[in-house]
Order: sequence, then C-alpha cells, then structure tokens
Amino acid sequence: MTALAAAGYLVVAPNHRDATCNGGSARWIDRPEWRFGKPETSFRDRADDIIRLVAALKAEPEWRNLIDWQHFGLIGHSLGGYTVLGLGGAWPSWKLDGVKAVLALSPYVQPFMVSRTLAGLDAPVMYQGGTLDFEITPVLQKPMGAYDLSPRPKYYVELKGAGHFAWTDLRHTFHHPIVTYSLAYLDQYVRGSAAATQLTDATSDVAIFRYDPGAQQ
Repeated sequence: MTALAAAGYLVVAPNHRDATCNGGSARWIDRPEWRFGKPETSFRDRADDIIRLVAALKAEPEWRNLIDWQHFGLIGHSLGGYTVLGLGGAWPSWKLDGVKAVLALSPYVQPFMVSRTLAGLDAPVMYQGGTLDFEITPVLQKPMGAYDLSPRPKYYVELKGAGHFAWTDLRHTFHHPIVTYSLAYLDQYVRGSAAATQLTDATSDVAIFRYDPGAQQ
C-alpha cells in the first residue's frame, strides 16, 4: 500500500468485519469460518464491503472529484485475492463495473476452479505466488490451473522462497520484487503507461514467469 501511494496511486482499503487487525472483530486464534460450501455466496460480505466502499467514494464530492474512475484497479491477498477475482467477473453476480486490472496475490481460487468460472474475468489479471506457498500457489500454476483458465491479458509471477505471508509486513524479504512487478502491471493496465520490461522478463527473484498479453499489448 505504501509503495503504491508513493508511486502516485490513491490506495483505499476497507477493514472487513472478520479481519484480525485495524478494527476487525476476529482473532488469530479463532477457528476459520468454513463458508465455501455455496459457490458465489461464500464470503459475499467481503465483496459487498468493496462495492459499498466504491459507492461511498463516488457519492462523496471530496473523493469523487479526486479519483479518476477511468483508471481503477483491484488488489487482494489470500482471501482478498479471492474477493477481487470474484469482483473482476469470476463470480458473475459480484461483477464490479469499470475495473481495469485485477492483481491477485496468493489468492484462494479453489471455488472458481470447481465452478470453472475464471473465464468470466472481465479485466487483465496478474497472479503472484511463491515456491514455499504450498497450499495455494500450486493451484495457480499447474496445468489447467487458475492461470491457464483465465482469459488474456494475464500474467503469473512465482517468487523463489516466498511463502504465503511474503505479501504482508510479517516478511519484508520479497517486498522489492513484489512492488516491482505489481507497479509494472498496474502502470500499464490501470494508469495506461507503456509496457515495462518487467512484464516480459523474469528477474533473479522469480522461479516461474508466464505471460500472455493478447491483443492489448
């Protein structure tokens, strides 16, 4: 969030009710809520938080006049990645209009895999994973995994030695490559800048790098 703001992006993040920090009521020691039994309704409250947040920003003159809604993207990590993929079109009833890019950081994608709905994404997508992110990353990059099932333009970055919390402030080791690839992707698809070399080249931090920009490159 800090890196994006420093690069000139307006970053707005909601505090979900079930968050473990910043006002959320959940605790780290709580058992997880297993609510993935009903496709497209699971964790719908998180999607609704984003939808209501966008509506509130558009309704408030101070923010409405500050934000360029022609250049608007979604970013989420883990369950947040699941949320932004759903809002990007992977759950049709969640679809949020006007999204220019989806950045999914180690996202939980199994419900979309079961329902075969990732083809419904209506915006470019970048997936990021890590070689030590054993529970989630393999589903992103395997044959006919999330990357393969997503429409173009699409990107996949797998960081060497990164686990599931590499995208949080619990681990700073991988922040530089995360920021480098994230900014290159958002600058092109949200800001409309020319394609950066990071969107076609793998650095030494990357174990697997895949991309298919399609006709928009």
